[in-house]
Amino acid sequence: MDDAPSLAVPGSSIARQVIWLAAPVLVEQSLLYLVGLSDTLLTGRYLSQEHLAAVTVSSYLLWFLGSILTIVSVGGTALVARMIGQGQRAEAARVCQQSITLALVVGTATFAIGWITAPAIVRALNLTGLAATNATLFLKIVLTITPLLACTTVGVACLRGAGDTRTGMWVMILVNAINVVLSWSLLQGFGPFPALGFAGIALGTAIGEGVGGLVVLGLLVRGRSGMSLNWRGIFPVWHEIRRILRISVPAAGESLTNVMSQLWFLSLINRLGATATAAHGVAIRCEAIAFLTITAFAVAASTLTGQYLGAGRPDLASRAAKTAWWLGVAVLSALGVLIYGLAGPMFFVFTGGRQPEVAALGVPVLRVVAFAMPALATINVLNGALRGAGDTRWPWVFVVLGYLFVRIPLTYLLASPEAWGGLGWGLYGAWIAMLADLCLRAALVTARFLHGGWRLARV
Repeated sequence: MDDAPSLAVPGSSIARQVIWLAAPVLVEQSLLYLVGLSDTLLTGRYLSQEHLAAVTVSSYLLWFLGSILTIVSVGGTALVARMIGQGQRAEAARVCQQSITLALVVGTATFAIGWITAPAIVRALNLTGLAATNATLFLKIVLTITPLLACTTVGVACLRGAGDTRTGMWVMILVNAINVVLSWSLLQGFGPFPALGFAGIALGTAIGEGVGGLVVLGLLVRGRSGMSLNWRGIFPVWHEIRRILRISVPAAGESLTNVMSQLWFLSLINRLGATATAAHGVAIRCEAIAFLTITAFAVAASTLTGQYLGAGRPDLASRAAKTAWWLGVAVLSALGVLIYGLAGPMFFVFTGGRQPEVAALGVPVLRVVAFAMPALATINVLNGALRGAGDTRWPWVFVVLGYLFVRIPLTYLLASPEAWGGLGWGLYGAWIAMLADLCLRAALVTARFLHGGWRLARV
């Protein structure tokens, strides 16, 4: 070993370690959410339903893009955390180096493939007319910075594994500031900025994310929290790449299955019309408050689980994961009460009261998801713990079971019009199906965690 084990917050209680790691991630995720929120607010207030539907579909596809990057990021986090726990700091830095190399390859390939296939993908999601045209435009603009986005995602993931959750927060402060200023300015024109309409929103998002990627690369070149980039070491070291991929590929499979199934789910909602798509998109933006909150606890669970396993303390790894889980469930349950009570005002904020038909469809479905908050917390935090341990195969199985055997079949049954063989509940029926899926997956991941096999995962 290079030197003694160094955990995230040495000498602190488990609960304090969780909060120490989670708090900056919560700020970071809140700012990341504001990037998407800014796009949705601008579109909902100044443009049409078709533009709002385009932003909804684009958000799903950009989520898909982020899931592709888990091919690198999950393995980077798990391996760095394990090496830090073992005191092998130089090895942790080499893992970071190889993760960035792999990120550039994956990001460049994703840009090339996405640029070519964007129109076909949008059509496959049953989006038509102006909504389809604008969704394709938005995607092509944002795809141009995919290699830099990959560097941000993977670099921040490696820093998290080392116990540094603050760098990602500061990067997102910068990204969000650039995005908000440029998107608002380029939408209608302000000062030296031309009025580019919908394209201006996408351009502001792309520039902000691109600058974030450059900043992360710059910090790693200088050295940050023991992680560093050495340009002489940019070439692949295949045994390191294989270790990263052994953990990341199942996690990427889980994420891609999740997003592909979500896109399938979205395509079923798109069949219900632009109003349903717009209402679904706004409801998802509101629900995303829960996702960004619980992601903070999931990151803490992942980092501490990996570091304590590396230090040879599986008992503390289990305690850390359980503490993050209980805290996450408590916070999201409280948030669920707020979402249920404030569903109407939340929709008013997003649409400015200009689209009452969207709110009429969306408020009931947002109240449905309030009941899913404990399940959502369980899935995310315990999956985070399993990922930190390198046990990434079972969450993939659970996603397949939840979507293919619960959410998608129930959506066909509950949401489809009676003329198509369904019960005709529309968007509300689709969200009931989502609730059932989340409850099943929460039960499955809880069983896997309590079984304890993740303690023996090889990385």
